[in-house]
Amino acid sequence: MASPEAKFAPVGALRGGLALIIVGAFLAWGPVDDVAEWIWLTCLAVGALLLAVALGIRTLRT
Repeated sequence: MASPEAKFAPVGALRGGLALIIVGAFLAWGPVDDVAEWIWLTCLAVGALLLAVALGIRTLRT
């Protein structure tokens, strides 16, 4: 059986993934022009990966 802390791991990954997607979108669209393209692309990719992992864990658990 998983520990009580492990129960909330998907929630943390979900929040982190959504936060990174939002940050990446703001970096791509926002008024900051000095941000390199690879930075916002990395934010979007890592955020999407975290989101997929969190949703996959939640789907497998139910």
